[in-house]
Amino acid sequence: MRSSGVGGAVILLAAISANAQRPVDPDEFLHLEPVLQRAIATAAPFVVTIETFGGTRRTLGADGPVDGDGPPRPRPAPKAKPEPAPDGEPQPDAPKPDDAPDEKPKPKLPLVPEGFQQTRGRTTGVVLTSDGWILVSRFALNFDPTTVLVVVPGRGTFHAERAGEDTSRGIALVKIDAEGLPVATFVPPDEVRVGQWAFALGRTFAADEPTVHIGIVSAKNRLFGRALQIDAYTSPANYGGAVVDVHGRVLGIAVPLSPSGRNAGVEWYDSGIGFAVTIADIRDLLARMQQGHVLQRGWLGVQLELAHLGPGAKIAGTPKDGAAARAHLRKGDVIVAVDGVEVQNGPHFQMLVSSRLGGDRVTLTVLKKGAGERLTLPPIELLDTPWSEQAQDKSADLPASFPLPEKQEGR
Repeated sequence: MRSSGVGGAVILLAAISANAQRPVDPDEFLHLEPVLQRAIATAAPFVVTIETFGGTRRTLGADGPVDGDGPPRPRPAPKAKPEPAPDGEPQPDAPKPDDAPDEKPKPKLPLVPEGFQQTRGRTTGVVLTSDGWILVSRFALNFDPTTVLVVVPGRGTFHAERAGEDTSRGIALVKIDAEGLPVATFVPPDEVRVGQWAFALGRTFAADEPTVHIGIVSAKNRLFGRALQIDAYTSPANYGGAVVDVHGRVLGIAVPLSPSGRNAGVEWYDSGIGFAVTIADIRDLLARMQQGHVLQRGWLGVQLELAHLGPGAKIAGTPKDGAAARAHLRKGDVIVAVDGVEVQNGPHFQMLVSSRLGGDRVTLTVLKKGAGERLTLPPIELLDTPWSEQAQDKSADLPASFPLPEKQEGR
């Protein structure tokens, strides 16, 4: 038999009163220590040191911004090890015979590149697969280092090849030639709970054991559904490192991100606000990164009428090079749904689109200017966000904390 609301309230108050009168165990916090130590011991084998050398810091000029804050370049996928050729057959990379025709001479490159040499030093990474794929923060690769080394605990130092990146999450992949590496276990984002313990691990200064900062999960679905917000201390010392739960499972990867949704959040360093991008829900994207793809936030190409408070998002303009203009969206049209999700207002619309990547397709339902009927358009392929959009004044961004109405899987 279900108790009445008044009776339930009386029982709840009695329980609270009993707990308030319970004697406090002076050793209560000591019980957390073995839990933390077990989590570190579980995670330590797959938390690795990333060490970078060289790289050029560009000068300010017509080519764009400085400090590695420019457009990323596509990277070739790491080369597979060549199969040994049968006896008697020439090796694929065998030198040409002397009578081979001369190749066109290569142009001489300047001995001193523009800018000045910049060494980045150490940071942290996480083993993704047993055959040598390592997750790192894009922060570690900002200046295009000439050499990337990975130090695996108990296994030594490996030279790494760079692969693809996801600029919207601030992560990148590198590959080392290794087998049988310890692999992280990733927690599905839907299983994460606000208030649960979150330990941020780093290997920048620790050879034998990772450093650890303790905190909790402060919020979910940050950065257009890509990240968790944590209050465990994050800094360049543990960027790229694992943020783990009490079982040593990975909740996310510590990265510098901005609540505005830009590619990095240098203005939030040492602010007490940390982010951990979730990984368990982006397996298809990781496969694209292994192939060398540079993934970027999706761009529809619309300017919104800020005075329109909803429902829907009213278009104030469509740049001619955007996907919206190609789909014949015009000023005065109102976007009322994205992939069947009703648009509440402009910020909600930005959330729905920015949770996607360039190359993704979205289906829009619109009210055309002067028409009274809802029209569902054919799927529109989003473009990569132009660098001019990514590099503009960050204060002009709307905050990327508007709640998602439903989980956007894998984006």
